[in-house]
Amino acid sequence: MADKFAIGVDFGGTKISAGVVNLETGRLVGAAKKKTRQVQESEDVLKRLITVIDESIAEAGVDAKKLSGIGIGVAGMVDRQKGIVLAAVNIGAYDLPLAEPIAARYGVPCKLGNDVEVATLGELYFGAGRDCNNFVCIFVGTGIGSGIVKDGKIIRGATGTAGEIGHMVLIPDGKQCGCGSFGCLEAYASRTAVAKSIIVDLNRGMESSIRDKIDLTKGILRSKALSQAVSSNDQLVIKAVVESAQYMGIGLASVINFYNPKRIILGGGLIEAVDMYLLVAEKEARRRALPIPAKKVEFAKAQLGDFAGIVGAALLIKDK
Repeated sequence: MADKFAIGVDFGGTKISAGVVNLETGRLVGAAKKKTRQVQESEDVLKRLITVIDESIAEAGVDAKKLSGIGIGVAGMVDRQKGIVLAAVNIGAYDLPLAEPIAARYGVPCKLGNDVEVATLGELYFGAGRDCNNFVCIFVGTGIGSGIVKDGKIIRGATGTAGEIGHMVLIPDGKQCGCGSFGCLEAYASRTAVAKSIIVDLNRGMESSIRDKIDLTKGILRSKALSQAVSSNDQLVIKAVVESAQYMGIGLASVINFYNPKRIILGGGLIEAVDMYLLVAEKEARRRALPIPAKKVEFAKAQLGDFAGIVGAALLIKDK
């Protein structure tokens, strides 16, 4: 039987990545990426998507007409049936049709999913969830999102928006989140939250090795820079990371108490780059959750790394 290939697109808050994926093995045979920017025109979004898809096809050296389809994971809420991005606050896209124009461009089916939902699919088929039918997969980056797996299937909820753990309210009237609400987990535990905490201390005159690596106006900070600062024992950065990880642990304790998953899988740029974050979050979660589920729950790091979103998006083509 000939191998089947599909395009997976990971449309996130900082970059758009695409790759040609072998649907039987999960192997990536060609990839490309482009930085994301806040966009207002749908034509700009489509142009960027098409450029990255074309580059990934060229890199893989496959015939586009032989692809099984294209899956797109978007950092936001989507209408899967209509193929529309409903709201993606970290991208700046609202009520944006994507599936139909992309399908028309390439002559193959196109499906949309939430970015963390598709990353969860990747971990379910080929990563840290292969041997587990009941788990929650949480990715920490520009924002925070999760995918819920029960009996080996993704739970999408009544409106298809299940898993928005980043918008679990921790502190009433707390810090404002990008979604417009206040006190959300994302406002305290994401990489963006870490960056904002660091900026506050820098503006107070505190010193840090990361000063020249952070955008003081936009709060942009790469995970690699965080990792280097932690490794160099930068106390200002370590303080910000530990505080954010503790907030994540509080959120995870609620997940453990409510859903009682067998396993919690954590991934994303911040988790990949800074081991301390995962260790602190796990410790805090076990300390705060009810004793019986806290003792039994397993913690694992996502195994597909930066490619989880691409592989998972491609799997939308075969997922029922």
